[in-house]
Amino acid sequence: MSHWPEQPINIIIKWLKDRSPSLLVADFGCGDARLARNVKNKVFSFDLVSNDPSVIACDMSNTPLDSLSIDVAVFCLSLMGTNFPSYLQEAHRVLKPSGWLLIAEVKSRFDPNTGGADPDTVSKAICELGFTSVSKVYSCSLMLYLNT
Repeated sequence: MSHWPEQPINIIIKWLKDRSPSLLVADFGCGDARLARNVKNKVFSFDLVSNDPSVIACDMSNTPLDSLSIDVAVFCLSLMGTNFPSYLQEAHRVLKPSGWLLIAEVKSRFDPNTGGADPDTVSKAICELGFTSVSKVYSCSLMLYLNT
C-alpha cells in the first residue's frame, strides 16, 4: 500500500471534508479507524475485531445502528469477504433516504482482465439492492451511490 499513488481512505476523507460535518458516518471495516480520526463528522467505526475502544467489534452484516440513522456508509478496502452482499444490505438498512454509499477498493478487484470482478456487474448488483449509481472513478476504484 505504501507504493500506491493514492490511498483510498484519503479520497474518502477529502470527500467528507468537502461536505457538512453534521453528516453521520458508518465506517464498515474501519481497520485502525483512521477515517474517524481525520474528519469532524461523528463516525461509527466497525470491524470484526477491535483493539481500539473507539472501534465497535461486530459482524458488519449486523451492526447496532438503528435503521435509517446514517447519512454516509463507507466501505474502504473492506468488501473482500464472501458475505459482502450482506454488508451492503446492512448499509442499505442503516442509511437514510438520499444517504451516500461510498466504496473504495483496489483497482485490480474491479478488473476482470486480472481476475477481479467486472465493475459493471458489481454496480448493477449494488443498484439492485436499492442504490443509484452516482459516480465511478475507476482510476482509484471509488464508487459513489445514493440510497433511493
